Amino acid sequence: MRTWLPGVKAGRRGQTAIEYLLVTVSLLFVFVMMYKALQYAVSNQFKRGGMVIMKVYQESPF
Repeated sequence: MRTWLPGVKAGRRGQTAIEYLLVTVSLLFVFVMMYKALQYAVSNQFKRGGMVIMKVYQESPF
């Protein structure tokens, strides 16, 4: 059983569904890229911090 929305043509419902899917996919892509960039930045900070710690241990005789 179909529910008909007043003032909405049959073709328009399909177009709206496709638009929602495209927006969802594009937002997913944007957030995945933001996550990857953040992960890369945090990873580099940990590497730099580790190098500083290792340098301190190498220079200190104790």
